[in-house]
Amino acid sequence: MAYQSNPTSDEVHGTRAPLDIMFLQDATETQQPYIDAARNGITQICNTLLSGGKLAQQDLRFGLIAFRDHPPQEQSFILQEYPFTSDVESVTSNLASVTAEGGGDDPDCQSDALDAANRADWRDGAVKVVVMITDSPPHGIGEDGDGFPEGSPLQIDPLRVAASMGRAGITLYVIACEPTLSQNYKRARDFYQGLAKKTGGRVLNLNELSVLPTLIAGSALEAVDSEIYVAKHQAEVRSMANKENISASEISLRLHKNLVTAGIQHSTLVVDNVYHENFVAAGIQHSTHVVDDVHGQCAQGDQNVDIWFKAENLAEARNKIQQVGGILERCQAPGALAEQSAAVETQPISLYQVENFVQKCLVRV
Repeated sequence: MAYQSNPTSDEVHGTRAPLDIMFLQDATETQQPYIDAARNGITQICNTLLSGGKLAQQDLRFGLIAFRDHPPQEQSFILQEYPFTSDVESVTSNLASVTAEGGGDDPDCQSDALDAANRADWRDGAVKVVVMITDSPPHGIGEDGDGFPEGSPLQIDPLRVAASMGRAGITLYVIACEPTLSQNYKRARDFYQGLAKKTGGRVLNLNELSVLPTLIAGSALEAVDSEIYVAKHQAEVRSMANKENISASEISLRLHKNLVTAGIQHSTLVVDNVYHENFVAAGIQHSTHVVDDVHGQCAQGDQNVDIWFKAENLAEARNKIQQVGGILERCQAPGALAEQSAAVETQPISLYQVENFVQKCLVRV
């Protein structure tokens, strides 16, 4: 198959694809600085999204779901839902109405928030992005001190929800508030990576509030580009998988080779990382983390990610997970993670980018 010059959103969709972004905002007691950063950064987020010419103001909608926890651990609320709107002032106002407090035990109700996002009023034909901002895991992944060790009291399984999101074309990005997530939880980082991978998304670390708007906008822009390649290559990918019985990894390798040879470019988020290089797969440039090796060697972590990714439910995976190391001690000192930068660039398409859109091609209904 011939691979021609980079397609634009107009070329693939016939017109600009609209973009729906749903924020899932942790509203427990540690999260006020992150809520404020998101609220103060809405204009910057919009400007970044519009700067590349792939989107217009009328293409954008934002929704918000704030989450805490279930009673008796938390008595205030489980979820606060704000529907999609294209009015930027309304988005700012909605974020301003969310205050951070409470939370009960350490894990929270991320599963319920994901389920609500999956059922939101997404537009047909829109690029659909969920951005979760949190420093804790959901119930049921095997963390100590979990008041609901079997998972959500409402029987909502996040792995099942993520699989449903993937089928519906919703991409999940988890913005992990560091160093809290990796210092306080043994399983959360690997879990979130496996969870996001089910949708063709991934985890981004955040240890400097000023880069939050760039992480959000960059995630959305990578999703916009990814959808272009899903539309362009889905039939080819499915044919290779179903008729030729080629594995997803081999499909990705073949496509990547051809796309690189053709000079294909992709929106890329370049951001400093507090994670070990094993956490970001070899060759990542798609929302690339420029890796500072602050984790120990983590082959077991890669296995954990794969277990979560392949599992249909929490119970299937929970007892197979092995503990891995967290952030290196030299990076846990106060101020050690204070410096972080992020920028959106256009770079040659990476193998990781191709793996993401191949995953989307294979799971979409």
